[in-house]
Amino acid sequence: MTKVVKIDPQRATYKQLAPAAEVLLSGGLVAGPTQSYYALMALADKPAALERIAALKPGRTAEHAFLLLLDQSLRSRSYAVEMSEQAGALMDRFWPGLLTLLMPAHTGLHRLLLGKSKTVGLRVEGLAAVRRLIRMVDRGVTGTSANPHRQSPPTTKDQVLDYFPGQLDLVLDGGPTPGGLSSTIVDLSGPIPWIFRKGAVPVEEIAAVCPSVAA
Repeated sequence: MTKVVKIDPQRATYKQLAPAAEVLLSGGLVAGPTQSYYALMALADKPAALERIAALKPGRTAEHAFLLLLDQSLRSRSYAVEMSEQAGALMDRFWPGLLTLLMPAHTGLHRLLLGKSKTVGLRVEGLAAVRRLIRMVDRGVTGTSANPHRQSPPTTKDQVLDYFPGQLDLVLDGGPTPGGLSSTIVDLSGPIPWIFRKGAVPVEEIAAVCPSVAA
């Protein structure tokens, strides 16, 4: 049976988040709220947990690698092998927020975290509770939406439980999330930045910071 822990997504305490941190550190799966939808969370360095998420979302391809949620931009250095001036400018402007950056990945990351060109997707989450949880486990957590492939992303814990009855270890119930557009994804792995996926952050705002971006 999946344990449910109710939290305030902006003011959750370390004590309230401790059960989720324990599950993640032990290699389990947690679902919790983000700025847009509920996400399936596993630690970046727990291969069995990453494989469990993949089993819950059959049909995903290498083009849909699991992005990682971070608590601060400095943690991106643990996963991305280089940090361009453009990446730094975009981080400063849009993080925390709904912008995911694809950057060349460190060797050794699990295949489910890697795009076709060996990139890793990184985003600093806007909800304070999620950033606090990441600080508690001291590493990035996956942020893939908590729904089967091609199903609608959930905005409530009840939708998550309906999708995955008894298949998750813990759900953080932060109440309804806003939904709306998912994060915009910018690929910074090549000579010219380009919009991999349009989303919540308008292309015009990205171009204002990074004029060379291709949409």
